[in-house]
Amino acid sequence: MRRLVPALFALLGLMALVAGCGGGGSSTSATSSTADSSGGDGPTKAAFVKEADKICGDAEDELSEEISAYAKAHDIPITKEEPSPDQEAELFQEVVLPNIAKQGEEIAALTPPAGDEGTIEELTSTLADEVAEAEDDGGGPGDDTLSGATKQAEAYGFKTCGS
Repeated sequence: MRRLVPALFALLGLMALVAGCGGGGSSTSATSSTADSSGGDGPTKAAFVKEADKICGDAEDELSEEISAYAKAHDIPITKEEPSPDQEAELFQEVVLPNIAKQGEEIAALTPPAGDEGTIEELTSTLADEVAEAEDDGGGPGDDTLSGATKQAEAYGFKTCGS
């Protein structure tokens, strides 16, 4: 578990940055609470990053619980020993990737800052494509899994997402 969870959280962080995490408020409330005080239609970049990072942080908490529940239900011994490579791949495919995909959807639903719409759309699209590619590969996470979305998230300024 010590090796699996950090790897999964790192992967989740990458996805969260691009796609967003689960558990955040609705996009309407996020948009209104982060709206630019100068009368613009979208939030400031700082407010957007804060809202997306909250989504990612909440998703990391959920992921830990989801991994534990899935492992228990499927007799994967994550508390007493490290899972086998096949079990790691199963956890990645069945728990981590759906969590990351959900994050991406929630981030994509947020209203981005004015002028950053294309950047955020490219980031969330890259994340969705990389999740789909990882699902098609059918294995566990690799060194370059979700790397494109992660780089984009870091470049944009996310602190929790993509870290």
